[in-house]
Amino acid sequence: MDEKLNQHFGAYASHRPQPLGEAFLTLLERDQMRLLRLCAALEKIADGLPGAVHQKRTGKVLAFLDKAFSRHVFVHEKCLFPLVRSLEEKNEHTETMLRELEFEHSADRGLIVEILSAYMGRDSRNTGLEALGYLLRSFFENYRRHSAWERTALYPIVRTHLAGGTPRKQHDALLRASMGPGLSDRILRTAALC
Repeated sequence: MDEKLNQHFGAYASHRPQPLGEAFLTLLERDQMRLLRLCAALEKIADGLPGAVHQKRTGKVLAFLDKAFSRHVFVHEKCLFPLVRSLEEKNEHTETMLRELEFEHSADRGLIVEILSAYMGRDSRNTGLEALGYLLRSFFENYRRHSAWERTALYPIVRTHLAGGTPRKQHDALLRASMGPGLSDRILRTAALC
């Protein structure tokens, strides 16, 4: 059976699964690295404008940016932020930080819509590419700052609760966030009695 696994999965067959909390932290880091690589690609495109050399590549990168940023917002606002809220006691500083990050997500989403609109609205003489360059720079500068803030202010909160703990504690923290504090506490107390 092990031979079949190795044939099918190759090098991945021998890896043991990460504990849930560490896997979530890895997901956050990969998501952030993906967007930072996109920012580098956007900067390269902006530097090459108004030349027509990057036109075909630009469309592909912008389509990927839209999808990658939507994923980023989903992972953060539907998974990470509720997790942070469940792990931290009622903390006004943390709540203010999360609201600010949600606002930045909305602003960056609007910027992506403007970027796509500017790209789609260009004409055969490539007018409007200067505006596109400005919008691209605006996005990648905003996101790099946003990313640095998440890494220095938000991720340490999560890492404190998830990294290094036992797999059970990591799982319990994620379960608590997904179910809400009241219900998950009752379930965890009941499970501890079993």
